[in-house]
Amino acid sequence: MTVATSILEMIQNGELSLGSSFPNEADLCTRFQASRTRVREAVKYLQGKGFLRVEHGRGTWIEPVEHWDLMDKELWTTALTVGDRDALIQDLVETRCMLETRIVELAARNRSSAHLRDLQQDINTMEAALTVCDTTAFNNASRRFHDHLAIAAGNVILLKLSRSLHEALEITKQSSKSNIDVLRLSLMGHQAILKAVVDGIPEEASKAMLKHLADFEESVREASDQITSI
Repeated sequence: MTVATSILEMIQNGELSLGSSFPNEADLCTRFQASRTRVREAVKYLQGKGFLRVEHGRGTWIEPVEHWDLMDKELWTTALTVGDRDALIQDLVETRCMLETRIVELAARNRSSAHLRDLQQDINTMEAALTVCDTTAFNNASRRFHDHLAIAAGNVILLKLSRSLHEALEITKQSSKSNIDVLRLSLMGHQAILKAVVDGIPEEASKAMLKHLADFEESVREASDQITSI
């Protein structure tokens, strides 16, 4: 475990809070049994990720979540724990809506027979995973499906952005403990998207994607509420 990860755990378990002053270097060295070099590297790393604000001669503070690099896996996980989870999920879905509706529109226009075969194979894998309740295999196939949509769109920048968002998406799914009904609904969404892409109708593909993302947001919120009430 890195010093940076250990620092993030301190805010996740409530030892540190947003906006609070940060422990000094000597205290961190003692706590983590780490050299000054390792602690300084961790602080520099977290400063670069927007987690810490360092004012030389004055001190170091933990920044609000909106300053963090939320495409970083560990920072996104921490943000879901200490930030406004519902607002973060809404932001993620809104961003995916803007990005992925454009991706499916382009995919419906630019897809080749090879692209369609890849997408159908992903659907087949999801169906098989659902049959044996294999959540991991299902989510992996879902991620490949969205990758293949971006590849079919023919825009390498959109592909890169889509992959970054799906890192956050996977973490959100894991923390929400999706059940079999959620997976079944997700499969139906993927199937509707594929049909529109196969038919080559960008408007229908965009509508199917919006419905799929709305279902995702609702299922994640419901799972989050159930976890909170336990």
